[in-house]
Amino acid sequence: MFDVQTQISDLALRDYDLLRDDSGLLDLSHVALLAMKGDDRKGWLQGQATSDLRKLENGASNVFCLTAISGHLVSVCEVWALSDRLLLTVPVSTRDSVLKRAEQMVIMEDVVAQDVSQSYRMLSIQGPTATSRISRMMPLPSLDAGESEFNGAQVFALRSNRTGLGGWDLWISAHETAAIQAITHEFKAIGKEAYNIARLEAGIPLFGVDMGEKNMPPEMGRAFEERHVSYTKGCYMGQEVLMRIHSRGHTNRTWVGLTSECALEVGASVSHLRRPDAGVVTSAAFSPDFGYIGAAMLRNEAAFDGEAVQVATSHGPVEAEVKQMPILR
Repeated sequence: MFDVQTQISDLALRDYDLLRDDSGLLDLSHVALLAMKGDDRKGWLQGQATSDLRKLENGASNVFCLTAISGHLVSVCEVWALSDRLLLTVPVSTRDSVLKRAEQMVIMEDVVAQDVSQSYRMLSIQGPTATSRISRMMPLPSLDAGESEFNGAQVFALRSNRTGLGGWDLWISAHETAAIQAITHEFKAIGKEAYNIARLEAGIPLFGVDMGEKNMPPEMGRAFEERHVSYTKGCYMGQEVLMRIHSRGHTNRTWVGLTSECALEVGASVSHLRRPDAGVVTSAAFSPDFGYIGAAMLRNEAAFDGEAVQVATSHGPVEAEVKQMPILR
């Protein structure tokens, strides 16, 4: 048995309980905000995204990847449709690449993409009570996206799930300081430690941490692939390679979860009976519900659910069990 109090700080435990039983405010400074306007915005994005966006009508949302011609990741994106624009969130580290794709690939289409991160403040309220608590402050859309109003300020309310139990991203003009302060006063801020635990449990990889430009979408596990990639839509950059992988049936490695009786370490090498160089740990945390958990990019010989692996930590070898993502089911 784990002594939770000795493995996690009181603050992180409080924050974790908020994300699992109530709701709180996430710091998503690693996320950039983009807006896309123009009559051809949806059709153009459909020709770039790995997901099928044909049903992305007003109020709907979707997730997708942008890939290079080699099939490797350029970015992972979330998109919400409003009547006159698309709103997107992308990792800050990929923002320039996404905007460059629009600059290079928009030829005759009526499409304008711009970074609006400095114009809006995004307040991400996550947890099972997020909808009920926000609804007491402002009307929320019945679908995934819509405009609302709070304290005289326009709010773009966008349904999101950043820690596993649902929530909303609220975009408010950066000049509306009174409205922003009122919302930040209502919801307690969640620290990075608790956020990392919750998103790991939910099987949500971070760009630049668990994945990057050397990875392909199918390597991120079945749950990620099913949400982010369509194999029945029309052409997009990188489709030929991804279709070839899909037809073959697998990649050579997969992003998986790990559970252990001992602490895991980011960057630690992972070995397996059939593969001494099985992979590497990409994320690690202590979960009050699951104990020591982590994520690793493993060769497929070691990536099956329930497989036993060994992790080479700075304190010696540690036994761990492979879990298909998400750990929280």
